[in-house]
Amino acid sequence: MKKFYSLAFSIFTAALLSAQLVVQVTSPGVVKLTYGANNDYSIYSPGFEAPTFWVHVWSPANSNSTGTLYEDAWSNSNVTMNWDAAASAYVGTINLSTKAFTNGNKVFPTGTSITNLGFVFKNQQNGATNQSADLMAANFGFTPTTLSSLATADGMTTKKSTVINGKLYTSHKGSIEITVYEMSGKLVHTIKTSADGNAIDLNVSKHGIYLVKITGKTTEIVKFAR
Repeated sequence: MKKFYSLAFSIFTAALLSAQLVVQVTSPGVVKLTYGANNDYSIYSPGFEAPTFWVHVWSPANSNSTGTLYEDAWSNSNVTMNWDAAASAYVGTINLSTKAFTNGNKVFPTGTSITNLGFVFKNQQNGATNQSADLMAANFGFTPTTLSSLATADGMTTKKSTVINGKLYTSHKGSIEITVYEMSGKLVHTIKTSADGNAIDLNVSKHGIYLVKITGKTTEIVKFAR
């Protein structure tokens, strides 16, 4: 009977935690976090009427098909949870196809399968004076996902930019940020420039396969060979 009560308590506790935080894969590589919809903030208290808090994110080496740890630097979190009045909850989205893990600025290669993620909720972008315990996404509804080949989702759009001989030709206009990655996810460099229809030199001299992320009013990812 003691074991039965222990099992029942474990199930009740898991259900209670899941009700506080829900982690959903909404499309390949896109993860939605919803926290506090039941007005229960016992996992993490964001503070009275705080509009935003941050999420420290990592993927353990045994939880993605690269076999490598991907993690944010504690001093540089780039995922936020924002109060959504319509949902009466804090809501955040992580696009794993484009997210740069800030400890090394690594991005998952196309085709990576992810079976789990770790989170810590925290009150500061560059550290924390208030934080949650470690939270594993699989305990809150996360299901395995595989990153589609140059998929479009959540603000992504296809503008058919191309790279020829190391130069970017894009229909984006105005101020843009160009980030070049090796296929391993290693950051090569970032360029901030103004697009006016002319070719933009990506300054990539080493031969290989690369991804270039173009961010302006919309975001696009292009794969190219050098």
